[in-house]
Amino acid sequence: MSADTTNRVSNDLRRLAYRVERYLRLEATERLTMVTTFVVLAAVTMALATSAIFFLSTGLVKTLTLLTGNEMLSYYIVGGSLLLIILFVFLLRKPLVENPFVRMFSQQFLEVPTITEQMMSKSSKNEQIRKLAESLVQELEEEDEEGGGR
Repeated sequence: MSADTTNRVSNDLRRLAYRVERYLRLEATERLTMVTTFVVLAAVTMALATSAIFFLSTGLVKTLTLLTGNEMLSYYIVGGSLLLIILFVFLLRKPLVENPFVRMFSQQFLEVPTITEQMMSKSSKNEQIRKLAESLVQELEEEDEEGGGR
């Protein structure tokens, strides 16, 4: 291997390492942004849902009080209904909560090719193009030698 080829290979490796580092940083930033957005959205949604449930429950208690004539019974009915809903959600947590999140995260993190994988495929394409160019140059040189020897 000549010094020129060695220098070119080392420069290519440095550029590749730099690009891989930059792409890894970009990928990490993208993932952190998605997670942060999800956490903030979940917190805001939880706070608003809690407030909505409180006000709807209070309204339901007042409505049931008009129907039953007993405010305490209305609170027990609404509280029992909410406990049943909690039990229902707990029993069906896999299909209602876990499976959709697992599907979403697996699509986001596993099925989409990472920037690094995309870069590696581009670099392998570049390597294939370089090998093809070198073989063409070699063929042209051999042709010139054969033509020059005639």
